[in-house]
Amino acid sequence: MSAATAHLRFRAGRARGAHGGGRKAAKGVKTMTERKKISPGLVLFMMLMSMTAGAMCLNKVAPIVPVLTESMGLAGAGQAGLLISVFVFSGIFLAIPSGVIIAKLGYYKTGIVALAAILAGSVVGALDAGYAVMLGSRIVEGVGLILLMTLGPAAVASSFDDKRRGSAMGLLMCFMAFGQIAMFNLAPRIAEGGAWENVWWFTAVYAAVFLVAWIVALRNLDASLAAAAAPAEEAPGTGASADTPAAPAKLFSKDVFLNPGVWLVGLTLMVYLIAEQGVISFPPTYLAEVRGMDAAAASSIVSIAPLVGIPVGIVTGMVSDKMGSRKKPLGVLMLASAVTYALMPSWPTGVFVVLVVLFGIAVMGIVGLCFSAVAELVPPAQDDMAVALLNTFQWVGIFLSSSLVGLLIEAVGWDMAFYLMVPLTVAGAVCAFATRKLR
Repeated sequence: MSAATAHLRFRAGRARGAHGGGRKAAKGVKTMTERKKISPGLVLFMMLMSMTAGAMCLNKVAPIVPVLTESMGLAGAGQAGLLISVFVFSGIFLAIPSGVIIAKLGYYKTGIVALAAILAGSVVGALDAGYAVMLGSRIVEGVGLILLMTLGPAAVASSFDDKRRGSAMGLLMCFMAFGQIAMFNLAPRIAEGGAWENVWWFTAVYAAVFLVAWIVALRNLDASLAAAAAPAEEAPGTGASADTPAAPAKLFSKDVFLNPGVWLVGLTLMVYLIAEQGVISFPPTYLAEVRGMDAAAASSIVSIAPLVGIPVGIVTGMVSDKMGSRKKPLGVLMLASAVTYALMPSWPTGVFVVLVVLFGIAVMGIVGLCFSAVAELVPPAQDDMAVALLNTFQWVGIFLSSSLVGLLIEAVGWDMAFYLMVPLTVAGAVCAFATRKLR
């Protein structure tokens, strides 16, 4: 869902030291690591496909809310919304410690745990053992995605050199869009006839395939990443040996928690996600139940937003770099998002796809801007903690999103729920513009 974890774990990956002594030993180590090295392309492919498994699980509820509501006897949009947002509940608590977990287990074992959690959660959910069990299974699935969103970007960042890292990370960060596009188009069709459990079995099979692929193809992942991240035998101009371990990065920093700019950008991201994730979770239901569209067609129309978002996210970053500003494009896009929410209740059904495209253009570049912004508000030594804190804001926003919007739909109706997203998003724009040290 974000570039945060790439920055969070990249430096930790670079901190790994090489072992051995002398030129002869160094040659022996080199020979061993060359045998164990996994190609960067394979690392990127496996991380992208594995993270997409988590994204598919996160997004498989929204397109089939009407089917789930009827089949499970849900009380309304509030319970359906919680079924969506509870997925990221663990992220609120794991955003900061996930790096420590990976350091303890290693990349290979952590990836196995993550994919196994996605597989187990999908299987339990497919058994249809009741609403409470379903909520628990969604949390288990979410743990898998949270871990992969720290592990995947870190592995890719360490695997690619400076010239290719940007392109590789850009492709990897499309995982959420891929998951949304897949589920918005496949889930309603798989669930036709009321067999929504088949959607859960589909994600379970997908996770199982890549769990087996991970176990077989990435056995030497940790050794390969250590070799890729090891510094040169001697750092130019410093006399530093490859055998000298880098100083460990400080995880917790009081200065970060006391930095008002980090909090303002974090609040911007949080309110953006409350509105954006809450709104994108319900349009398939809204278009089917209120506008009279075919459910599958409605989901396909909504899937255009993340499809548009793939190039938009890249272009937004390029424009921001060219302007030399994060604050202006961030604030303007937040206001543009507010406009799309205001237009949703009255936009003609026949051309609703146009509004979906505008929505995708307005919202899909904001996350990247937030993470770029927060990195510029702290010294380099505090980057990791600032990004980890921003990740926490991210998961809080996503957790509140569908639950809050679902409750609003029940309490005040569809139109007013959309309208209430307008002042919320404007408040986020104000926070962005009020960040004094942000250029």
